[in-house]
Amino acid sequence: MKNIQIKEIMTPIQEYLTIREDQTLFDVFQLLESHSNITHRDIIVVGAFGDFIGKITMMDIFKALEPNYKKLFKSYDDGVLTKRYVLGALKDYHLWREPIKDICQRGSMLKVSEFMHVPGEYEYVQEEDSIEKALHEYVMGAHQPLIVKKEDDITGILRFEDLYEVIHKHMLACPVPS
Repeated sequence: MKNIQIKEIMTPIQEYLTIREDQTLFDVFQLLESHSNITHRDIIVVGAFGDFIGKITMMDIFKALEPNYKKLFKSYDDGVLTKRYVLGALKDYHLWREPIKDICQRGSMLKVSEFMHVPGEYEYVQEEDSIEKALHEYVMGAHQPLIVKKEDDITGILRFEDLYEVIHKHMLACPVPS
């Protein structure tokens, strides 16, 4: 496989929907509904001056809809999750007891800043980095998607599926051993 740089497969930042940190979860759903033609569901969160401050993924939304996840993840220390632990947490933290009943009220009051994901330094990659570096970041647990920079400027988003497509196409182009 040739040395492929991230900038060759990333999605430019301009192609992503943006929302302000002071808007609500309900606004997120309205934004996604009004742009139903987009192929992804991640949203970039911007500050008052349009500067990047975070991102929202579907996982962030699911966690926001059940506020007790905040308690659970505070006590979780990035260890291995066993099925016993996961099912125990469902009971111990009273998760998803009445999610649908309260979903509309919660969504209309929950501000984006309360559930958006602010990327850690390890969630940024440079345009010139190789896809192998990005694959490693994902395998080691980076919160999807990765944020792409050119020096200090944010230029794009690298989704896990972008990397998969490169690997998929490469694998199918390999000569079949006889």
